[in-house]
Amino acid sequence: MPSERRGRPRPQDLPVEHVRDRMSSYIYGNITVLAVAIAVSPEQIHHGAAVLTVLATAVLTYLAHVLAHLVAHAIGDSADDTARRESVAVITRNANPIATSGLIPAVLYAAAWIGWVPAEWAQTAAVVILVVRIGLVGVFLQRFRGKQPSFLGLWGGLVLAAVALVISVVKVVVTH
Repeated sequence: MPSERRGRPRPQDLPVEHVRDRMSSYIYGNITVLAVAIAVSPEQIHHGAAVLTVLATAVLTYLAHVLAHLVAHAIGDSADDTARRESVAVITRNANPIATSGLIPAVLYAAAWIGWVPAEWAQTAAVVILVVRIGLVGVFLQRFRGKQPSFLGLWGGLVLAAVALVISVVKVVVTH
């Protein structure tokens, strides 16, 4: 199997720290957007506000995450300019899953906004898709370790998805 797919390296070809950062960003971004996907009302979906809410959450969370990492990376030995630029590129690239986590819900909410699908359907689909994305993490982790996906990996992903759903629901209940 080639080491690149459409110009992107395979996770197995990246340093494990980068894969860990990307996985953390993926889970964090999906949980954050899941809370928003649950919190928006059908009225917000009908008026298009849900699209902006989901995209703003994903993008602003991404920016906050990148800023926090850039500040944290200022601790310790100062690197030369080339190493610093590479560090900035790695930090922003590894945080991309946070920004992209809102794309599918935004498309679904946009489809409901223009009347292609009912708002309730779009919201249910967005929540289910986000939970499934989180639930597949267990299988990904097994594949990354070079193992065949198993029931244990799927079970671990299901537990992770359930915990993520609980976190999102509690966040909505407590903050809205």
